[in-house]
Amino acid sequence: PNAGIGANYSPHHGYPYLGEVHQWITLFRRGGMTMPWSEDWIFQVPVCSQQVNALLLDLFRAGLKGRPEGKIHMYVMPHWPGNTPASWRRLFYNNLGHGMKVVNLFEFRPVQAAYTENHCSLPEMYQQVRTALHELGTFEDLVQDGRVRPGLAALWFSETGDIWHDHHPPLGANKRAMYVALRQQQLPLDVVIDEDALDGTLDQYRLLYLCDPHVSRAAAQAIARWVAAGGRLLATAAAGMFDEFNQPNQVMAGLLGIEQQRLLEPENQRIVFEKQDLPFVEPMDHVAWQHEGQIHRLPVIGARAQIQVHSAEVLGVFEDGTPAITRRTVGKGQAIYCGFLPGLTYFKPAIPLRPAERGTTDQAMNHFLPTAVDAAAGTLIALAAAGLELHVECSAPLVEASLVESPHGLLVTLVNWTGRPIPELSVRLNVPVPGGPAELATGGDLRVTQDGNAHVYHLALDIADALVLRKP
Repeated sequence: PNAGIGANYSPHHGYPYLGEVHQWITLFRRGGMTMPWSEDWIFQVPVCSQQVNALLLDLFRAGLKGRPEGKIHMYVMPHWPGNTPASWRRLFYNNLGHGMKVVNLFEFRPVQAAYTENHCSLPEMYQQVRTALHELGTFEDLVQDGRVRPGLAALWFSETGDIWHDHHPPLGANKRAMYVALRQQQLPLDVVIDEDALDGTLDQYRLLYLCDPHVSRAAAQAIARWVAAGGRLLATAAAGMFDEFNQPNQVMAGLLGIEQQRLLEPENQRIVFEKQDLPFVEPMDHVAWQHEGQIHRLPVIGARAQIQVHSAEVLGVFEDGTPAITRRTVGKGQAIYCGFLPGLTYFKPAIPLRPAERGTTDQAMNHFLPTAVDAAAGTLIALAAAGLELHVECSAPLVEASLVESPHGLLVTLVNWTGRPIPELSVRLNVPVPGGPAELATGGDLRVTQDGNAHVYHLALDIADALVLRKP
């Protein structure tokens, strides 16, 4: 019972980086195995961004619910040719920020001594790994004795959705893209499943994001109660429209105040991998959305829903004037519906028309970091979060900050997804901070100011770093 028992879960089978609930979550909750374990080969896969890799750890953290002794084991792959020192460092710190406690470099030896096709023959990679492990040594007690602070928002996964293959293209690509878009809106995010809605765990979250067409009847009723009590729901095209028997889900339709008549998924809009397929897809429609006095024109990619509105406010329309974005107030909460796939809209302008080649430079398409995202789509995705105070706020939105709480203090991992150094970054903590010393894992310069009750930390960020805040 005290052994770490796991198996290496490859995220590249089925629907990549969208692990099935029974394998990635329920198995660990039931004690079938004790040590979640996966790998970050994502630098070889043309998904929207390597930032998606953190979703694997979020699935595992959901699996370790109620098991604080559990440790997530990750292969952090320094293999070269293939990975680059900058990419490896980003993934290393991103894994730490999402709960990794067992670091495995797998085949960390040059090609002359390797016993598989995996090896590392680049001296600069050895230096990067040595540097990062030395930095980890300055805060590893925070990692090992700490836990990722629970999020304000949750992303829905369920066995019901898995049974009906709800992650088929383009819906799975949209869900991956939504995950990254949410993190780039700086929303602290967890994964929840059916039993979390049924046992009350969902109550600790302020926001819920739903992308899957199938939601069980019991879960739909629990979500409806959660919204009425003050929760905020955002659902994308087709989300929640069917129950576990593939019948119309009257509870979810009533909650959203709409009825789906048809989902249009043209064959030429079938997006399997975002970097590979998005550049070749032309918008099938556009949405006009007015927000804070400005009209935004959002491209519709992959799918669009034809709906009838019964009891919701229309916020945006398709080109033919039919409803595209709706909002309904329910009790103390609200339910927002987007009749398209805003995650794909978010990434559409950011991915250039280039071969999805797997090169070994930071300029290669597999290492390319999309930054020219659709800002209006990001605002729409974060619409449900309006007015909420976030745990951590960075002055650069493409810096991902993750908060780990420990008996010894706080750890904030900072991962720069812009691909270029940020000479002046401000990190605002809206949570109580310990009164001991504050420092960066790299030993870089750090300046601290006060803004009301919040502490603001000023630093320069290259690729990734950690803000270490210890108790006195």
